[in-house]
Amino acid sequence: MPNPAVITTEDAVISEIEIAAPPERVFQALIDREQALRWGTNDAFEIKSWEMDARPGGKWRFVSKERTGKDGVGGEFDHHGEILQIDPPRLLVYSWFANWHAQPLHKTVVRWDLTPTPAGTKVKVTHSGLVQLPDARKGYSEGWPGLLQALKNFLEK
Repeated sequence: MPNPAVITTEDAVISEIEIAAPPERVFQALIDREQALRWGTNDAFEIKSWEMDARPGGKWRFVSKERTGKDGVGGEFDHHGEILQIDPPRLLVYSWFANWHAQPLHKTVVRWDLTPTPAGTKVKVTHSGLVQLPDARKGYSEGWPGLLQALKNFLEK
């Protein structure tokens, strides 16, 4: 699985990749602020703030800024939610709300499944609850594979 695979259904975007790092290391990169700031920033977006209280019921939030928009001015994107399930280093599930969704108060769910492999970890992210958000679903089908590739690049360097 050299490049992130992506499957899009009416309700979900599912993306997978194999990373040559143990699940414990991958899990830490998902919940640790300093690591997330490094692998989550790219040429198109800069993470302005990132916080996660990695426990059941804990809150998380990150704000990213588009580096340049169509008019040369980038917009800010606020993402936030609550930790629904956490089982280190195998599972992280949280609700996801975003200010740029057509329905910003509509709850979606992001699920990270980390499975040990002989080469490291199979990472599967499932973003569900998107049936009412077709534009967001399309965006996530393009965005999650790139984010997984960024995570892989960060962990394997």
